[in-house]
Amino acid sequence: MPVSTKNRFLLLYGSQTGQAKAISEEIVEKAEKFNLTADLHCLSQTEKKFNIEREHCVVIVTSTTGDGEPPDTAQKFVRRLKKKTLPSNHLENLNYALLGLGDSNYTNFCNNGKTIDRRLEQLGAKRFYESGWADDAVGLEIAAEPWMESLFPAIQKFLSVNIHTDCCDTNEKDNGHYTEEDSQENRLKSKTKPALHSEESSPALTSSNEITKPVSPSDSCCDKTIEVTLSKLNSLTNVNNLSSSLLGKSDSNTDTDNIDSDTHINRTENSTHITKSILNLNQQNELQTLDKGGCQPSLTTSLPPLSESSVSVPVLSAAYLKLEYLNDETVNLTEIPLQNGCPMPSASSEITMARVISSSVLTKEEAVKKTLCLKLNTQKKLMEYLPGDSISVVVENDKNEVEALLKRLSVLKCADTTCSLTVIEGTKKKNASVPSHIPPVCTLRHIFTTCIDIREPPKKALFRALVEYTSDQGQKRRIQELCSKQGAADYTQFVRQPSLSLMDILNAFPSCIPPVERLLEHLPRLQPRPYSVCSSPLLNPGVIEIVFNVINIPVGEGRTYQRNGICTGMLDRITQNVQTKEVLQEDSTEDLSNTLENLNINDKIQVPIFTRTNQHFHMSDDLSIPIIMVGPGTGVAPFVGFLRHRQALKTDMSDPELYGNTWLFYGCRHEKSDYIYRKELEDFQSTGILSRLCVCFSRDNQQKSPQYVQDNIRNNSTELSILIMEKNATVFVCGDAKNMAKDVNEAFVSVIQSYKGCTAEQAKIELMKMRLHKRYLEDIWT
Repeated sequence: MPVSTKNRFLLLYGSQTGQAKAISEEIVEKAEKFNLTADLHCLSQTEKKFNIEREHCVVIVTSTTGDGEPPDTAQKFVRRLKKKTLPSNHLENLNYALLGLGDSNYTNFCNNGKTIDRRLEQLGAKRFYESGWADDAVGLEIAAEPWMESLFPAIQKFLSVNIHTDCCDTNEKDNGHYTEEDSQENRLKSKTKPALHSEESSPALTSSNEITKPVSPSDSCCDKTIEVTLSKLNSLTNVNNLSSSLLGKSDSNTDTDNIDSDTHINRTENSTHITKSILNLNQQNELQTLDKGGCQPSLTTSLPPLSESSVSVPVLSAAYLKLEYLNDETVNLTEIPLQNGCPMPSASSEITMARVISSSVLTKEEAVKKTLCLKLNTQKKLMEYLPGDSISVVVENDKNEVEALLKRLSVLKCADTTCSLTVIEGTKKKNASVPSHIPPVCTLRHIFTTCIDIREPPKKALFRALVEYTSDQGQKRRIQELCSKQGAADYTQFVRQPSLSLMDILNAFPSCIPPVERLLEHLPRLQPRPYSVCSSPLLNPGVIEIVFNVINIPVGEGRTYQRNGICTGMLDRITQNVQTKEVLQEDSTEDLSNTLENLNINDKIQVPIFTRTNQHFHMSDDLSIPIIMVGPGTGVAPFVGFLRHRQALKTDMSDPELYGNTWLFYGCRHEKSDYIYRKELEDFQSTGILSRLCVCFSRDNQQKSPQYVQDNIRNNSTELSILIMEKNATVFVCGDAKNMAKDVNEAFVSVIQSYKGCTAEQAKIELMKMRLHKRYLEDIWT
């Protein structure tokens, strides 16, 4: 029966890499089960598909990118919202709920979501449900799942929709009975503290209006459940009896959990409640469930109380992709645009195939990390950029890794056969479509190599799908635990933190054999990787230089094979045969950077790149303004570009005496093996382009100070405080977000505190003012 218009709410998302969109689509899927209909639109469609001033009930899911900036798709919406001419009652008829996505490793955590939240309230809008802040540093799902769980009852209550809604399949009614455990009304009145990030100063907590708060995961229950006791289903769970064609047609199986005879299932709108009444150790195989001496929990091992507890798993999402092999057809893969021509996130230019003109190893063989410097010739296309900008590299998955995964999925023999992807006719998935980044006609090898991310730790929705294709009951139970609310800690510890890939999961659970099309429904798009530019367009137009460490990820913690970073490994592989070694000794005058360019032997090595939007890591053209640069390791990359650029600009200064102080804080592990760009940096210092070069080596003499860049900052506190507080110096920080950026931030707080003779809190406020005025800029990554 069609949902009446009074049950409608507007659902808006602002997404940079697709996570906010995916969460919004999940909300759409679940809304129908609560007799609600979500009108889904991207924030970029403001005043085209929706007008927020005319809306009554709105849910917003938005991410934050860059230095606290809105994603590209939300910029116009935020810009219009920030208009100073808007009256304070502009949105007085609007009621909203908001979920912000961010990463607490960055200073401006969820800044875009908080900005929208604050501005909506300033314009008179009212929350009907408390805002949530999901943290990618610990797992978005930890906050997003309980927030979504209570969202629907909150919308029902606000719109006065009948809460006691029958949303169960006929088959389920025939095989079970309803029990009243707890009403949604009682759930809405729960006083449980929200299990998500909430700001103490959040207006949502102090508003006089009644605002529904998310319940904690342990408080989750529904007014109507179905208790089902299943008979033995071993025949149904035999993977050999399942075919992709059968699964494609079987919509009624979408909500069926094939569990063994000793399992009881309670269903709610959002989840399936699984109770393990008897533990048959003969069925557990590799799964250890009893707490014996020396037994520890792991990816495949469950211990009490989890192994003996009831678990609630997400409802299985509807299958919607159909895969067909076109044995008599061929496809020219070279004519298919990268990722089917789908727009690249954060792109400000078209993709350019840049030729590798040199690939230099900057570190010595004994160094812990291998550092590569690539020079890329954009050939006839001049890419506009400034020092401090980043470019994105369009990546491919490792061919050996793809080969192994296709073999594990038993599709290697047909990996190069032309195939087509279409939407299953009659699928229950709303607005189903073939993902835009996957060509509808190509080959499986092409899809797995260039289109989808096979390294990203599988989300819980994918784990839920894997349950259906796991024949061993012990392994099935463990996968259920990993996607359940009760197993959230295990999922974080054994899947997310060690960053396990799909292949790792399949290796750990050998009886799991999912159809390829089900994986394609869940695996995310393969994202381009950004790299800071360390060149200047003034010195060598048409040439872009990047530097990076080749990431090595060893076996262990559930990782079943050694691997390199997706992009750094790719760039290392394709230039392996033409790499040259830079000489690190300070007295060396040998320059090998142009070797490949002169030899002209690598014309065929090309890398697809594009320039990015939201670039703010820029120095002023006014060279009299002092700058302080902090960049340990490869974080020095943009500052090499800064110094090259300043060298070119200084020649045109009318009065070189006005050239401002230029400080660089650099650090690495070992002076003799890791000190990259040493000769060039020392040359900059000797010629006056660089006023001070402060270096430290953390592993050479660990008893000696300074050990880290933050130590050097504190050691030079007096001079730095004068540059910052009296001469308006701009501070630039580039590198690791998890530790270095936070430690450096604290070091500058102490510098300001010492100068002003104030408290640490007052110094932090001063540093925040610097951030707001773009005098403290960060280019950091996790």
